[in-house]
Amino acid sequence: MSRWLYSLLIMAVIAPVISLIWGQQQGTVIFISSAIGLIPLAVLIGRSTEQGLISVVKASITGSIISNSLLVLGSSLAFGAWRWGKQYFSARDAGQYSTMMVLAIAGLLIPSTGSLFIKDPGRDQAVSSVISIILLLVYAMYLATHVFHLRTERRSPKRHGKTMPLPSPAAEQEQSEEVEAVTGGVNAREVDNRKPPKLWLAVVTLLAATIGIAWNSELLVGAIRPVTEQLGWSPVFIGLVIIPIVGNAAEHSSALFIALRDHVDLSMAIAAGSSIQVATFVAPLLVLVSHFFPASLDLVFQPLELAILGLATILFPLVTLDGESTWLEGVQLVAVYVMACVVFFFVPG
Repeated sequence: MSRWLYSLLIMAVIAPVISLIWGQQQGTVIFISSAIGLIPLAVLIGRSTEQGLISVVKASITGSIISNSLLVLGSSLAFGAWRWGKQYFSARDAGQYSTMMVLAIAGLLIPSTGSLFIKDPGRDQAVSSVISIILLLVYAMYLATHVFHLRTERRSPKRHGKTMPLPSPAAEQEQSEEVEAVTGGVNAREVDNRKPPKLWLAVVTLLAATIGIAWNSELLVGAIRPVTEQLGWSPVFIGLVIIPIVGNAAEHSSALFIALRDHVDLSMAIAAGSSIQVATFVAPLLVLVSHFFPASLDLVFQPLELAILGLATILFPLVTLDGESTWLEGVQLVAVYVMACVVFFFVPG
């Protein structure tokens, strides 16, 4: 990868720094910085396509979604509930995550099913490109709703100038119950009074971690073929299991740490948000970027991958339907992931 592309990685550091100092008031700047920071990732994926590792790239996409939905979320629920007992979160937010995950899987399932009837690689690529654009538009609207809160507030049907009625006691009680469901009855102001780390130390740590990840990612791409020959692992297993586990290490550790502090709602947001981001932003973006490389990427996946994705999408709303979680539900999600990994290991390349 060209050295000038490494300079773009600084944007991946600038985004969290801006968020740390100014918060979501600078949401537009944070979004642009994060998007620019993803350019080196796209180039690394492009290098994989040049080496003929299309199957690994596609497997890493589905593997990342499966890992976040089953392993990251399941282990967070298991460890968090084992320490604190029953944990609570917002069932409404979980429902919104479920809807986006169903849409995300639909964006992968529809072109894969259509390819069974189209049977033309050129048309499959065209279908994937159009669906990628649709997914990117929906993801932009998703960000507009959840980050910028665009037209999410209730507006009075009465004319302007008239006084707004005060909220009823029933509405106040409902809001109080919603806050209690999210926090588990804990006062957020009393959760953590520790001093935040120094800003310069956080910046240096993020910069070192970002450069290290980029360097190791490039080395990883070049080492896939030797590993498959020496260990006998199929490229599909590496893409579906090994790369997602390594790539999701940051999300996994963050979700576990937060769940152990009794904030399972944030752990769920990390797991679901990462899955949604990969399916509705990263995958469509890579499909469009792949047009500039010798080998193009499409959204046509193998039936086994789609079956596990569909199963994870079904399990997510079932586990989060009631707004509370237990350690057994987390263990069940992890068990499904382990069973899927066993099958992935024996699937020939």
